[in-house]
Formats: sequence, C-alpha cells, structure tokens
Amino acid sequence: MLVTLPEISFVLLHGASHAAATALARRLFASDEIFDMSAVSREDLLALAARRCAAGLTTAIVEAGSPHGAHKLRVALASEARENFVRRFALVLPDAPIGEPNIAERLRIDGYREVVTLEPEALEALAIRRERMPTDRRREAGPFDIIGDVHGCASELEDLLAQLGYVVSYEGVGADRRVYVDPPAGRRAIFVGDLVDRGPRSADVLRIVLEMTRRGSALLVPGNHDVKFLRWLKGENVSVTHGLDATVRDVSKETDQFRSDVTDLLQGLWSHVWVDGGALVVAHAGIKEAMIGRATPRVRRFCLYGDTSGEKDDYGLPVRYHWALGYRGETAVVYGHTPVPAAEWVANTLCVDTGCCFGGRLTALRWPEREIVSVPARETYARPIRPFGHPRARPPGV
Repeated sequence: MLVTLPEISFVLLHGASHAAATALARRLFASDEIFDMSAVSREDLLALAARRCAAGLTTAIVEAGSPHGAHKLRVALASEARENFVRRFALVLPDAPIGEPNIAERLRIDGYREVVTLEPEALEALAIRRERMPTDRRREAGPFDIIGDVHGCASELEDLLAQLGYVVSYEGVGADRRVYVDPPAGRRAIFVGDLVDRGPRSADVLRIVLEMTRRGSALLVPGNHDVKFLRWLKGENVSVTHGLDATVRDVSKETDQFRSDVTDLLQGLWSHVWVDGGALVVAHAGIKEAMIGRATPRVRRFCLYGDTSGEKDDYGLPVRYHWALGYRGETAVVYGHTPVPAAEWVANTLCVDTGCCFGGRLTALRWPEREIVSVPARETYARPIRPFGHPRARPPGV
C-alpha cells in the first residue's frame, strides 16, 4: 500500500498500541519528524507544531494508548497546522480504539481532512511517497511576461502579445479554427487568470492559452471567473451573470473537443505558481507571504478572491481589503482581480489588472526586467458595477 503525501504535511498516527504506532512512525518518517503526544507537554507540542508548520517541515504525531487530554490536543494540533496552511492527514492503525462509531469521520471532524484507514494485511507493505508541492515551481526560471486579466478581450491580447514579441497567427475558420503562437526566444508568458467573460472573444482567448500551455510557452493560474466558467462547462448550476453570458454564447459555437480541452486545462490548475528560484509568485487575487508554496483550500480561496471581510459594500459586491499594504515578503507578488487605473508597485506587489474589458488597458509585466507594457482597449465591452479604480479597504491592523 502506497500513501502519497505532499512534502509539507502534518500527519497523525492514531492507534491503541503505543509500540505499534511508534514502530510504524519510525519506518515511515525521519527521526526528527516524529513527536510523541505522550512524551511532550501540551504547550511545548503546540509551539513545536506551529514552528514546524510555519517553516514548511513535515511533522508526524504519535497518538496511541489514549494519553490524557489526547482529543483536545489532537484538535488543537490540527488547528495549528490549518492556521499555517498545511494539509492534515491521519493514519488509522488496525488496532485503533473504537471510541466512536466511525473513527475516520471523528478524525475528519477534528480537523484531519484526509484519513487513511490501514488494514492489517496492508501494514507490512505500507510505504510513503512524498510529492513536491504543486504550487512550488521554483526550478522554472524566467524571463517571463506576466499578463493581466484578459476577460475575453482577444484582440487586445493579440496586440499585447505582438508588443511583447510573440507572433500570433490563425488558420481555418469556424470549428476548425487553429491558432499558432511563436514566443520570443527564451521567454514565457504567465496568465494571472480571468481569461473569460465580458469581452466578445473568450473562445479565442482560450484557444491562445491552450496552444501556449500545450507548447510550454505559458503558465496559467485560475481566476474566479475561470472557476465559475469551469462549473458551467461541467454542467453545474451557476448564474449566468457578470459577463458569463458572453462567454457561454461564444463557447457554445465551439466543438465538444474544444470544450473538453478547456475543461481539462482549467480543472488541472493550482492556486498560484512560485517560480524563478522563489523570487516571484503569481496568483490571481494575491497571496500572503505565509501561503506561498502551500496548497490548501484556504490558500486557494485567498488566491481566487483576495482578502474579503464577508460584508457587502454599497454596490452589493464583497468588501475587499487592500492586502498588499501589509505584505512584507521578499518574493515579488504579481496579481490581478481588482482593476486599477495603472499598474504600480506596492510593497513588492503589482496588480496588472488595468480593466481592459472596462475600456482601460491590457497590461503585462516583463520579469525580471520589471518593465510594464500595456495596450489600450479597442472599446468598452462592459460597465463596472463598482467605479473603476474604487479604493480598497485597509486590512485590520495595517
């Protein structure tokens, strides 16, 4: 039996026999990764878990023989891992005490979202495989051209790519339409998401990005509009609002194969990409320093929607905090999502959504040159609900 763990993970080994749980931990994990719940004080164990999770170190906790206060401590440890954006796993040994009708469900409720119940016959052959964090692509070096929210504005995307030195050409018509994109030598694009909605040519934007990602000349992170569009592609019930109607009209003319290719592309995306030796991270709505390189639902939500208060403003839209004002990381963050009149650096972060679909500009950042390149919108395709460039709220404590 093979259990795959991300290289940053928090693992609880839960059983009745302390000796059996300890022996399994020693077989699966390094000695400096293993900590015994019954041998370390509650305060010290919580502090140790917080430090290790913050540092991105895998931690394995042995909980066996029902030590005093085990349940509350188990919950508190899961909370520490969650607060540090670390995925939580539980390995349930075959001799686990039957204190609950369903121990796996109990552990999930306690915060260990991914539970593996081990069968006696599989125990001997059990092995752990560790995978690199999917958001950690530091080995991929630039130079990059990071392109802001396109929102179906394919004509402006063609203009911007040409300005950046990419050659875009089309062949065929209708369902047989193909696009070819030749990048400048050594350079790649990174799209910050929100490829679709509002503009008139979402299908061609998707066609361009499909071609570039297939050929390895582009990376892509998902935007909130892309995620909603993916739900529509999969037949889920979504409201066709905020420009999705334009995308549906355009993509409905395409082949089933095209829609299938787009579905595969979008559902394979992670929340952000951390590249260029750790010098650069790209996320649709931004990212906090502690989230970089992690891959949990909370990280994904922040990267898709930004820092919101949960309240609505006078326009009926979520109140968005200007999270970048509190950013202090050495890694540069490039993002989009919230349109700004012009791309300007704020605390080592740059928003490259300059509202092309609203009649603004389509903007890219050349990296590592830090050169901003933009082209004007050919026309205004949509009217913003909230005034363009509306100021965001200052985050609490900043």
